[in-house]
Amino acid sequence: MRGRFAANAGWRRLGAASIVALVGAAPFVVFQGILQDAVTSDFRWELVYLVSGWGPFALMVVGTLWFVPVVLSMERSGYSRLYLRPITRHACLAWGLVTYMLGFALAVQTSQIAGLF
Repeated sequence: MRGRFAANAGWRRLGAASIVALVGAAPFVVFQGILQDAVTSDFRWELVYLVSGWGPFALMVVGTLWFVPVVLSMERSGYSRLYLRPITRHACLAWGLVTYMLGFALAVQTSQIAGLF
């Protein structure tokens, strides 16, 4: 019975990793218009431009990176090097959701200001 559970754990981890990859790539596909028109066409090294133009995408990337430890620790035993205690795993999940949703909301707002969404 243990072998079957371990095989399912690998498939669950692979599925979760593919979902994290999809979530990480989705903003760059959904907000492609704002990336082409407003952000990348007139790139400059100014603080206000970097925070307002690239800040939402940086928050979404950071939010996606918070999901990586959660995926790596899925179905691990307490003796594994990649094991995270449940409270740590839930904290990483919460930080990932909050930063990703904040970045998404800011990207929607930025695209509405630019008139592209």
